[in-house]
Amino acid sequence: MVSTIDGKIITGERNESVHDLGSKTDKILMKRIEAAADAVLLGAETLRAAQKSWNPNTAKRIVVSKTGNVPLDSGYLGNGEPMVVVPQSCSVDYPQPIEKVSFGEDSVDFSALLSKLHADGVRHLLVLGGSEINAQFFGAGLVDEIFLTLAPKIKLGRDVPTIADGHPLGRAEIQKFQLVETHQVEDELFLRYRRRPAA
Repeated sequence: MVSTIDGKIITGERNESVHDLGSKTDKILMKRIEAAADAVLLGAETLRAAQKSWNPNTAKRIVVSKTGNVPLDSGYLGNGEPMVVVPQSCSVDYPQPIEKVSFGEDSVDFSALLSKLHADGVRHLLVLGGSEINAQFFGAGLVDEIFLTLAPKIKLGRDVPTIADGHPLGRAEIQKFQLVETHQVEDELFLRYRRRPAA
């Protein structure tokens, strides 16, 4: 993820592209991380805000949607091995080559999804947001590492999304991460955190 100094992940409105948040260096790094992943996952809202021509360097592309409403004209779904993950209550069908997978009754069961992906050979899953998808992964304890770019910008806003929103964790449930790598390029910071094992 890339965020402003005050923790925001958008520069305009929620449904707008954030191509101006990170630098050219950040975009190059993202392509390298994408290429190293076995699969890429994001939410339908994040995909709608992405450029339609976006075509990541990863064959397996996963979109998560509670309603099944995804932008079928996106290059993300038109190339590689696209998959849409929905709850079992969703009856939407998709054209080939999009694979539809259902986990959970009314919301997606991410633990079940990860078990399926692991069985399919996915060992490194890159989760690209948005903030609600990230929060669900964090809340379920499914995040091993975080790649965070800190952009030298301030956005402000009480209701502006951060890298992970969702339901707050209690004090006893707060997750701890270790800073394992840091790089500075001009005024931008590139940070890598790894989840500390439970005591």
